[in-house]
Amino acid sequence: MKSLIDMENKSEIGLIDWEFIHDMQGITPQMITSEKILLTEEFLVKIPRKWKEIKDKLATHMVQGKTIHCAIADIENLGNEFKIRGTLQNKNEEPLDFHKIVVYDEDKFEDDYIGTVITDKEGKFSLAFGKKTFSDFGMESEPDIYFRIYFWKDGKFNVLTKITPPVYEKIVTKEKHTVYDFGIITL
Repeated sequence: MKSLIDMENKSEIGLIDWEFIHDMQGITPQMITSEKILLTEEFLVKIPRKWKEIKDKLATHMVQGKTIHCAIADIENLGNEFKIRGTLQNKNEEPLDFHKIVVYDEDKFEDDYIGTVITDKEGKFSLAFGKKTFSDFGMESEPDIYFRIYFWKDGKFNVLTKITPPVYEKIVTKEKHTVYDFGIITL
């Protein structure tokens, strides 16, 4: 599942299925990518009947004659053995809301993409992922996490910074899942 966020109005629309993204890329590739939907009346009309529930959610965010930019973020990527969470804020301790965080595992030769998450209105983020996202041939037992952070302006995400924040707390649950809590990350 993916999370869909209305970037124009800074509000969460809800969850969407990866299959919906795939189907709609075949129907309207110029309006949807794996990261973003350009929500227009034309896009809504092309959504097949089987996706009525998602269409209804999108319709509530539609403004006649206007294009709404909707960002797509991961909530889980290839499993849930690992989870990261934290809060982004600026130096004035104000939340960095609706910022995109692209999460990577640093490797010697080529870094692994772990997932993309967008902070909520309080600057909080959370992403679950599986060992398959970062462990080459099962050799790594834990990821070496860093973030690329982007802010929204002029209908697109723009680079803000790259950061390797320290883990505030590492928790192993009774199900043997590992949670990396980054606490408050100040930029």
